[in-house]
Amino acid sequence: MQGPAVTVDIAATFQPYDRQARWLASDALFRLFLGGVGSGKSWSLTLWCVLQQLANPGVEGALLGRTTNDLINPLLPEYFGHLQKLQDATGVSYITDYNKGQGYVDLLGGGRCWFRPYNRIAKIRGISIGWAACDEIEWSEADPEEVWTVLTGRMRIPCPRPGLAFATSPNGLRGITKRFVDCQREYRDALKTGDTEAAQRLGRYYTTVSTSYDNPHLPDYYFDALRSMSRRRYKQEVEGKVLRPLNNVWQLEARHLVPWQWQQHRHLDRVYGIDWGGQDHHVAVMCQVTSSGAWVVADELVCDDMPRGHFHDRVSHWIGTHGPADPALIAADRAAPVENQLLQQRWRKTQVRWMESKDQQKVEHGIEIVRDMMDPCDGDPTLQFSTSLAQSFGGVTAPIVPAMRGYCYHISHDGVQLKPKKDGTHDHSCDALRYIVAAAAHDPKLHGGRTLWRGAAGPKVRAGDSYGQRPGHSSRQVL
Repeated sequence: MQGPAVTVDIAATFQPYDRQARWLASDALFRLFLGGVGSGKSWSLTLWCVLQQLANPGVEGALLGRTTNDLINPLLPEYFGHLQKLQDATGVSYITDYNKGQGYVDLLGGGRCWFRPYNRIAKIRGISIGWAACDEIEWSEADPEEVWTVLTGRMRIPCPRPGLAFATSPNGLRGITKRFVDCQREYRDALKTGDTEAAQRLGRYYTTVSTSYDNPHLPDYYFDALRSMSRRRYKQEVEGKVLRPLNNVWQLEARHLVPWQWQQHRHLDRVYGIDWGGQDHHVAVMCQVTSSGAWVVADELVCDDMPRGHFHDRVSHWIGTHGPADPALIAADRAAPVENQLLQQRWRKTQVRWMESKDQQKVEHGIEIVRDMMDPCDGDPTLQFSTSLAQSFGGVTAPIVPAMRGYCYHISHDGVQLKPKKDGTHDHSCDALRYIVAAAAHDPKLHGGRTLWRGAAGPKVRAGDSYGQRPGHSSRQVL
């Protein structure tokens, strides 16, 4: 960094390790330092604030902690420690004004940094800034989306180096972490499709992931105490891994995603699940069934802002494109009896099934079957998803892969899982998959000669129009 009277070698002065250095040197507008405990997140965030002040003379910014106590320790000691290192390296005191009561520091050049807690984010609405830094956002009582909205709405001062930075340990795929992860997935999708405008917009997001072990400045004995953590907590708080929140319905992992093009497997049996919406939330998924009974979700159709009748025409044509053979099974919810009967008339050689009552359409049973297929107690998953499916979305209804990641339970005040959320975004694609999985559970031809459920008296299936009374036993019993 070069000023009118002094040149400072940031790397030599502060000695960040490689991941910290890349994060600090990035010119991204939005950045996230996702790290384990002791990985130097707060150290990096406060140094970034000092550099922002010096790079943006005359511009105000903000360093935000979860609470006032979090500002007092550790953020402010780290911040002033960086300034002391600068003074030691150059012989120059960079602080021109420190107002402890008002909570700000001015540096040479006129750059100001406000210090504020964000647990009451509404109090920040009155300031205008060019940049801001927020610590441990995933472990705060504040709503991450509200924090994002307020801060981006305050960044209205033009400056040479604007930016919004977050440093936090992960706490599941949610909040700010989810925003950055989704943007990375959308960025990859944009590159695949050649959408340069979207790629340029999404390229403004930058993430560094660091574990506790990446920090070479920690003593060896520091890690001894970490061994007492649970395996999940260790992965999340030490290794900095983004784990699924405990309230996720399903755990979609790397082993569930496989390279697959449905066009190369036209000879396989096909099964379809359809969730009829009103004007929005029309979803259909297509699975191809291998000779061993494994399923691959190979294609999907998501249509919003479309009358149900138009979607029926669209989905009928879409099913036909997967031919030439007729589908083995089509399953749908009972919300559209006319469209279901039209499907039955169109595909006379296909079993077209739907549920006759709300009792048969209970969510919990279908969820357990999906879980059994995704995570069998012995062997590989028998339900997987093509990597060619959309990994992100920008519309009203989530496609199946983002929906599987975002489908969650309601959680009570004491942490008990309640029923799955009907959020209008993630539930519809999951419902479509659940219908077809539950409809086919008793058909050994679609599961390599096995069935997935066995009720006390077996399912009652009326040929061609409905399926299964409520099973009497848990889906964990695999025959």
